[in-house]
Amino acid sequence: MRDLPEIGLGCANLLQATLPELIETAARHDFHRITARPYAFAMAMRDGLTEDGLRCKLTAADIEVTMIDALTNVLPGVPSPESLDPATRAVMPPDVLYPVDEETVLRAAEVMGASIINLTHYLGMPTPTHQLAEAVAAICRRARDRGLSVALEFIPGTGLPDLPFTQGVVEACGEANCGITLDVFHLDRSGGTVDDVVRLPPGAIAGVQISDRVPPPPGTAHVPFQGRYLPGEGSLPLHDLVSAAFDNSPGATLDIEVLSAELGSLPTEEAAARLAAGARSWLATL
Repeated sequence: MRDLPEIGLGCANLLQATLPELIETAARHDFHRITARPYAFAMAMRDGLTEDGLRCKLTAADIEVTMIDALTNVLPGVPSPESLDPATRAVMPPDVLYPVDEETVLRAAEVMGASIINLTHYLGMPTPTHQLAEAVAAICRRARDRGLSVALEFIPGTGLPDLPFTQGVVEACGEANCGITLDVFHLDRSGGTVDDVVRLPPGAIAGVQISDRVPPPPGTAHVPFQGRYLPGEGSLPLHDLVSAAFDNSPGATLDIEVLSAELGSLPTEEAAARLAAGARSWLATL
């Protein structure tokens, strides 16, 4: 396998952490890269942290922010948080219930030096390719004006349900700063394979998110924010997937993102320790 970039700590692993806590926790566990939630950025600013103060924290901790994860509420077909049924609302993080606006997402990237905006269609309904592509293109142009790129993350059960469809949206939008976030858990859930990654046009992938998976029995309902394993603890062909991804896009970012009931129940420090150990153990197998 080709040399990989340093594994970053995905912010979705530690939804309970504030942005300063995420930065400090990542540093204590020898992560030097993180993704950052725009909601956490907005809350940090609300609570009195200044933009200069945030930059100083990142510098002092030797932390690079690679991606803002995520812009969730700007594509057609995404329901308003108020329209969600009570059962759905009960399991959603504040990022979904109180999403920040596009300007805050772009500003978070500028302040923290991130180059990628992750764009999702979370909870969205099936939407024609041309409608999605038109909206994505407009966002890409606004991001490009600020030196940023956009990555579409496909999630089964949304209007960006799988890799081939999402690549079709990328191509239809026609903007050079548009790519894909390849989450291997979503790839497997959607029926995708290593061959699907190999077939992508060169340079298609902006970021890779790794975890592992043990497919549940057929018919089992998916539970949001659960079901993932640490890399190497499931049955995904991770070596082949990651190799194919970086053969396609050597400049992509790489983050660990393991959303599970077990890790979610742990204190922030213990969860981060488990994630760091899992990343090191997997890297040792390469």
